[in-house]
Amino acid sequence: MVLVNIVHAFSKEREGGNPAGVVVDTDILSSNEMLSIASTLDFSESAFVMKSDVADFKCRFFTPTTEVNLCAHATLAAVYTMIMEKRIQQKPITLVETNAEILLAHLYSDGSLMMEQKNPEYWDPEVDRHRVALLLGIKEEQLMLYPIQTVSTGVPKLIIPVKSLTGLLNIKPYLAGITEYCFEKKINGFYPFTPETREHSDAHARQFNPLAGINEDPATGVAAGALGGYMLKHKLSPKKELVIEQGYIMQMPSRIVVDMHHGVRVGGSVRFVKKVAL
Repeated sequence: MVLVNIVHAFSKEREGGNPAGVVVDTDILSSNEMLSIASTLDFSESAFVMKSDVADFKCRFFTPTTEVNLCAHATLAAVYTMIMEKRIQQKPITLVETNAEILLAHLYSDGSLMMEQKNPEYWDPEVDRHRVALLLGIKEEQLMLYPIQTVSTGVPKLIIPVKSLTGLLNIKPYLAGITEYCFEKKINGFYPFTPETREHSDAHARQFNPLAGINEDPATGVAAGALGGYMLKHKLSPKKELVIEQGYIMQMPSRIVVDMHHGVRVGGSVRFVKKVAL
């Protein structure tokens, strides 16, 4: 039997957020056992916590179909769980070892958790805007005139500006085509967004990453960090702290804070939901 903490990151008050399974003391589990647990949970990612010689603990992340090297919401969920269960000391900075790098998670005075990301890297803009629009199931005229561009703060995401919230919510993604595109371009998902929002936020976004087994994600921290860099670079917002809405169409409203005052930090509120046995 394995005990799993269900923790929601980026939750809007007590609603929504992106759920992650967090399993601790997993040093004895094999990769196949971790993948089996993640597949059973069927969240976009689950975190498996083990000992580390170089950080407060180590995390491995699994989608229902594969292992990924980096995941923001599952990292925040793991840090929250380790603090809540008093397995690590509550302190301003927690070090988390991952397959990608050692991450820094910051505990803010208001109780929110923020994960440090790399400074944005900008790829050459995508010139075939018609192809991207087709893959989203919308007309090219529904795209803003800003570039479609892959940006990475640790994971490359294709940032796609859409004119209106209606246009964004009407997207009907061609998932097989997006999978092929992402494999071809060596990127990890489409992140269409619009400056039109439902609440007092800076952008509303959706995320499609079927290549990793995630058809749509209710909140994507690594993509929100990339979007923050994109909006700053292209002067879509003068602010260095943005709020990104996501997951509303999935009835899982999420609010992701992107803080760019000190590099790039992404996070927000995190809450424990329940513990289950598998």
